[in-house]
Amino acid sequence: MKPAARLSAVPLRLHRAWAERGVLFLPLVLLLAPVRNGVESTMALQMLVEFPLVMASGWVASRIVARRLGDGRVVEAVMRMGLAPLVGATLCLMFWMVPLALDLARLDAGINAAKLGSLFVAGGALEHGLRRAPGGGLVFFAGNMVWMLATVGLLFHDTPSRLCANYLLDDQRLTGVGLLGYAVAVAAGLVLHLRRLPGFGFTFLAQERDRDGQ
Repeated sequence: MKPAARLSAVPLRLHRAWAERGVLFLPLVLLLAPVRNGVESTMALQMLVEFPLVMASGWVASRIVARRLGDGRVVEAVMRMGLAPLVGATLCLMFWMVPLALDLARLDAGINAAKLGSLFVAGGALEHGLRRAPGGGLVFFAGNMVWMLATVGLLFHDTPSRLCANYLLDDQRLTGVGLLGYAVAVAAGLVLHLRRLPGFGFTFLAQERDRDGQ
């Protein structure tokens, strides 16, 4: 790389580093009582803003740890092909989309802390899984995610009564529309991601078979 190109790349790396730090420490802001109460006062802000931001923080933390420390043999064995982390992240999201879980998290500080912590871990697991998963695994995971988001979104939007005791019906319907939007975004993101991979990500399976056969 030419010296001029290296110099021009420095500001980009600095901006990215600061952006990563901002996302990484964002959950600390959510721990402040006024901010947390404001965000969690509506279902839409909690599920459409808080959930993604906390998971994004876990994602960034996973990337930073992987860059600085690498992945050991145990991590590689557990995370191989991304199956375990993707399943774990899906189950975590599925649990916190249950209306009763949202009500309990709103009423109990300990459960709310468990919610934030598990979503942070789910974000890190998602980063591990997407980094390792082949095309087939990504299609399966994203398909399940789209189905889950769309199903919950339609349920929240079309149910004529409140599903959560702490949130109003209009708030519930708005959340449903947002979840449907996220379902479309996940499907579009999958297509764009697979287009960037060699062989749409399916060459990885052949490489794994060759490696196992050696």
